[in-house]
Amino acid sequence: MKHLIALLAISLISVSCNSLETATDSSENGWKELFNGENFDGWTIRGGGASYEIKDGTIVGINGPEHNTFLSTWDLYSDFELEFDVMLNDPMNSGVQIRSKARWETVDEITIERVYGPQIEIEQSPGESGYLYGERAGGWMTPEDQLVRHSHFKNDDWNRYRIVANGPRIQTWINGIQISDLVDENIYEAHKEGFIGLQVHRIDAEAGTRSVAWKNIRIRELNTGGKEWRSLFNGKDLDDWTIKVTGYDLGENPNGMFSVKDGLLRTNYAGFDKFDKQFGHIFYNGTFSHYRFRLEYRFYGEQLAGGPGWAYRNSGIMAHGQTPESMTKDQDFPNSIEMQILGGDPPAKRTSGNLCTPGTHVVIDGELIERHCTSSTSKTYPWDEWVQIEVHVNGPGEIVHYINGNEVLRYTEPQLNDGTILSEGTISIQAESHGGEFRNIEIMEL
Repeated sequence: MKHLIALLAISLISVSCNSLETATDSSENGWKELFNGENFDGWTIRGGGASYEIKDGTIVGINGPEHNTFLSTWDLYSDFELEFDVMLNDPMNSGVQIRSKARWETVDEITIERVYGPQIEIEQSPGESGYLYGERAGGWMTPEDQLVRHSHFKNDDWNRYRIVANGPRIQTWINGIQISDLVDENIYEAHKEGFIGLQVHRIDAEAGTRSVAWKNIRIRELNTGGKEWRSLFNGKDLDDWTIKVTGYDLGENPNGMFSVKDGLLRTNYAGFDKFDKQFGHIFYNGTFSHYRFRLEYRFYGEQLAGGPGWAYRNSGIMAHGQTPESMTKDQDFPNSIEMQILGGDPPAKRTSGNLCTPGTHVVIDGELIERHCTSSTSKTYPWDEWVQIEVHVNGPGEIVHYINGNEVLRYTEPQLNDGTILSEGTISIQAESHGGEFRNIEIMEL
């Protein structure tokens, strides 16, 4: 168990306290800001009942009931340099997860999303700040003989952390002083990639009385081999995309079913009186084989009258698809592997990131799956909130779905119904009678 160091109380965190040097612009030497200072776009809360607020451009995590809680990134990172400023109040325990994952566990008859993976310790001095702890992953990763308690963490001020994760080697610094230099092949094998998470540790104190704050959070990825995310949508027009709607000729866009508004790609059925199998797909031009693809989505408005019940707040990302030119005029869906996205209405359960297989099959755990749809392990996401879906496609091999940075489904051997293995194909976005909005549509070819 991590130590909680009992010290005299200090005042709750104030963003007016002296800060360390402000992080430089995100464009400098590959650095990217992880927090925009205004909202939690790109982040999601996992775990217990702590809360997170934004105060004058600073993230403040406030203790709550139940279990450890994490504000984690949607994006996944492997090798990187991470910097941030952090400040604790009395006595409080925290940490920053790296290369971490989440899984559903039932604890005290409550099912929660438990985070597991390497954590960089944050606690008051004298203590063990800067060492590596395995959250739900075996306890201390730093060897016992290297857990030398120190006072390099300033209890009443901002502290600058620097973390370099490069393959199996993880190095940490606090306020310019190196704290840890750990090389562990086993840790790396289990955690080569994952999200970044800001922890509020469970504490036996009245909810709302303890807090931890972060700012100037930035990251620079290492060892990318020249592989970078590339935008497929310019936010202005549908150039480089081809539309195919059931019952219409290639390229027709009936009643503006696909459009651009306020920088978003939208599906829109407002121009139709009723649904009559107007299934639509918009294809990015070209084909892809080994890649990562991601976008953010949400649903809006009402479903078109006559739309099937299963299509309510329903869309999808089609991978390894046939070309739009090869589809027949009345074909509803391209033969493809679909990452189905659904808008939920909590507390009702409706997973997203599911698998559907129009004209195709896959293999899961060695079994050929011929059913049309397979549910993911995701939680339910409100239909009108932005959610990120990311898919890793490895040609004829493994395909993995992620929702908001958490793996929710994995399978292999994508193939047509006749057994023909699929190693490449088109990417398209689907319209199925309900309006949807899409942004940050990006690909990284591998």
